[in-house]
Amino acid sequence: MGDSMADKIYELYQENKNRVLDDKFINSTFETMLEKESGILPYIKNFIITDEDKKRFGMKLIGYYSLEDKSITINKKTIKEQSINHQLYTLHVLKHELEHVKNLKKLYEGKNDIETLIINCSLRSYAIEHGIDRLSNIDEFNKTFLNLNTWANYEIDPGERLVDIRASKYLVNLLKNQRDSEDLLIARSMLYYAYIRGYKDNRYYLDAPTLEFLRKTGMYVDANRLKTRIDENDYSFDTRITYGLPITYPEYNDKVLKKVKLQKKFITGGEKDE
Repeated sequence: MGDSMADKIYELYQENKNRVLDDKFINSTFETMLEKESGILPYIKNFIITDEDKKRFGMKLIGYYSLEDKSITINKKTIKEQSINHQLYTLHVLKHELEHVKNLKKLYEGKNDIETLIINCSLRSYAIEHGIDRLSNIDEFNKTFLNLNTWANYEIDPGERLVDIRASKYLVNLLKNQRDSEDLLIARSMLYYAYIRGYKDNRYYLDAPTLEFLRKTGMYVDANRLKTRIDENDYSFDTRITYGLPITYPEYNDKVLKKVKLQKKFITGGEKDE
């Protein structure tokens, strides 16, 4: 596959895919993934594997990255409960949480690109509290209100969409040499659902999830500014679908399937993690 780290992870997966999911596989895979992600090590203080039924806002946690503690928690029990292919799903969960770490790193870097803007929207509460917010001023910042609103709109949270896409794309690239294997079809289905996540048909056009997220969390000024930025830039389909920006019906119905190299009849259910 041309990538030694990917080769190692692929070997780990192949060796363990028919075994009971254990801590050794999770730890080995996580450590191997980190070998290529040394730049994010300052943002990871702890790695925890648990079998406890932990919840956040009433929802069972599968994987979780704590912005404050800089810890990653993987719930082995929930992975087993919510997936058939435990090892494949574990790869997705681990990559998902590492992408959250990379998002935080990018937020601190403070660039003016569209990806940093999207991440700032998602991590608004944290950004304000730590003095790294680059969006419009909030006169009366209510942390509890913003956090609850953010969680209530988890499905259209642009940061969650982004890490879901990156984790699913990682699986597709890892398995691409398997051609039409069931594992690859599952990975491509997960990527398909990650891309269309949050787009809703209002009978006139498709609501763009990132713009809807900003409006539903009370960030109206930022929603208008982002809309202006979109209107002033000819963003590619890849950029728009990745960051939850407006797309057309033909793009939604045809281009996403082509992008993930999948036929509609092969679409299967995708799992979610935080």
